[in-house]
This record gives sequence, C-alpha cells and structure tokens, in this order.
Amino acid sequence: MKKPIMLSAFVLALAMTGCTTKQPQFNVNDCASADWQNIGIKDGQNGYSAQRILSHQKICQAAGISPNRAAWEEGRQIGLKSYCTKSNAYEMGRRGYELTGVCDHNLEELHHANMMGLQQYEMSQRIHHPYGHGYYGGYPFLPWYFY
Repeated sequence: MKKPIMLSAFVLALAMTGCTTKQPQFNVNDCASADWQNIGIKDGQNGYSAQRILSHQKICQAAGISPNRAAWEEGRQIGLKSYCTKSNAYEMGRRGYELTGVCDHNLEELHHANMMGLQQYEMSQRIHHPYGHGYYGGYPFLPWYFY
C-alpha cells in the first residue's frame, strides 16, 4: 500500500519540477528588433555582469548587427537596482542561490541577508530530506519504513 503512494508522490513531484518557467533565450532573430535597454534591465534584474553583452554580441554577429552597448548598460544599471536589494538577496538565499558579485554598494548588508536566506534554505532542506540526497539518502538500501 505504501509503495504505490510513494511512487505516485514521486511521479507528481517529478512532473511539477518540469513546470518551472524559464526566461526565453535571446536568439539571432531578436537582434534586429531588440530593445537593448529593456534587455539590459532584464539582465541586471537577473544579476548578470557587464560581460553578458559579449554573449549578445556573439549571437547578433551572425546577423551582422551590433548591440547598443550604451543603452544595454543603462538598462542593466536600472535592473541592478532591483537585484541589489536586501529583500532580493534574502529571497535568492531562500531559493538556494548566492548573489553574484555585481552589486557595488551595501555589500555587507546584502551578504548578511543572503546568508540568512541560505540558512533558511539549508534548514528546509534538512527537514524535507532528513537522510540527505543521493542514492536512498546515502544508503545502499531503503530505510526500514519504505518496506
């Protein structure tokens, strides 16, 4: 009786992990009509460094188009204002992510908020996975309560 329930719970959890949304990928067709400031805002909100423009440049090179670096950087700076906040640093930690090194002010406060979020994440992982991850939680056999 327990095995079918556990199996269906596992399948449900596996199916739900496929439902996460991803940001659409930038491709060569987007280069001609690109709003570089808006792309920069999104890149800044996601914590990308100034090197990100190089990947956009590489993609657009195939179409013979060069990105507007000034508009992109202006947008990225706007996006970084929402990325480099204590609330975002904490939420990133709660989801298990560390901040990237793009913020240039309040570093100590942001690091502290991110570490607090990471501690919450680690505690929730311990609660939800008391035997750890891996092959049956690190054991070569199932725990007694699965039989």
